[in-house]
Amino acid sequence: MTPAVDAGLPRVNETVLLAIALVAASTLLFAACDIGAKFIQNEASAEKIAWWRNFAYVLVAVPFALRREGLRILKPRHPWFNLMRGFSAICGTILFLLGLHYQSIPDATAISFVSPVFVMALSIVFLGEVVGVRRWLSALVGFIGVLIIVQPGTSSFHPASIFTLVAAFVGAFSTILTRKAVRDSAETMMAWTSVIGLTVATALVWRELPQTSWHEAVYGMAGGLFFAFGQICCVFAYRMAPASLLAPFSYVQMISATAVSYLVWSIVPSLTTTIGASLIVASGLYSLHRERLRARAITTSCV
Repeated sequence: MTPAVDAGLPRVNETVLLAIALVAASTLLFAACDIGAKFIQNEASAEKIAWWRNFAYVLVAVPFALRREGLRILKPRHPWFNLMRGFSAICGTILFLLGLHYQSIPDATAISFVSPVFVMALSIVFLGEVVGVRRWLSALVGFIGVLIIVQPGTSSFHPASIFTLVAAFVGAFSTILTRKAVRDSAETMMAWTSVIGLTVATALVWRELPQTSWHEAVYGMAGGLFFAFGQICCVFAYRMAPASLLAPFSYVQMISATAVSYLVWSIVPSLTTTIGASLIVASGLYSLHRERLRARAITTSCV
């Protein structure tokens, strides 16, 4: 979920520091979620891993949303946007997991961070935003970073990276839908996304569910819980501080993904991954900077 960008920044205090800590914690939880997927990728399909993720998400998100919002979550103000957001979220999850099956976690994570570039492009079509030359050049830098990691046309290229790239595009579309459904609370969107995701995933894998080992159940459920609590950390964080301050800290997930991959499998990112990821992160941070300046300009012109 991507909250609206606030124009001003609060002073650094205990609340802001807690929000930053929650974002950092969410990156560790999301990295741990991907580790859970890696442990069972040879015995469960991407669709079934997505089912575990959404099953745990429902168990956490729906009670959480009901506790905070009550039965209002049953009647969202933007039902069609929430339906499309839930469907795009589960599609993006499955595509990412398909790519993750053949990629290391740092590689898949780095490619997924090109999503803000797609958000920028889609915002022109669906939100009517105007994008200047500098932001397009920033987007170009991000794509160069992706090409360095993927290395198309070489022996290092793996077609699975296309799944990860398409997943980033689908995730960007989900972000646009989040911005369109501005009158719905984060809790409402979480509940709908989790329920729709579980419904779609169940329709895809219901025949596989009886053939579930304890090993798969443990890691699948653990990964799903990590994902769910990571989302809740983000919800609380973005309630405590503006997105313009917190968004850059989401890139800590690159460090988290690298760290957990090294601790579990002793995987060290290659030089090409490091260079490509650095360009993607630089592109994303510059886009966030330009978006913050734009928000400030709009606020100033309205005063």
